[in-house]
Amino acid sequence: MARMSLALSDSLTELGQMFSGFQTERRILEPHDARMLCQILKDLGLQARAIENQLSAKLWNEAARQDRVDEAERIAAVASQPGSNVKLFPAISRPFSDGLPGGRA
Repeated sequence: MARMSLALSDSLTELGQMFSGFQTERRILEPHDARMLCQILKDLGLQARAIENQLSAKLWNEAARQDRVDEAERIAAVASQPGSNVKLFPAISRPFSDGLPGGRA
């Protein structure tokens, strides 16, 4: 997952500060400023969507991981019950070589 950034919250705080003067007196938003505001809002929306996508993927992957653990535990519980037809494979000795000439094989 990418490193968390505070750019979104910082930009929203800065945007709020830009409009603080509108709270105390009447002001007019010029077309150029309105276009700039729309671009800022678009950029902030894209940043928010990227964070939402990262969070969604993280939550989805964690849920899938937990599902696999739960399924493995369920299978192990069923297999360990008396009378289960699930059997472990017998251990088979395997040849080993250390990769050196004349090594054991």
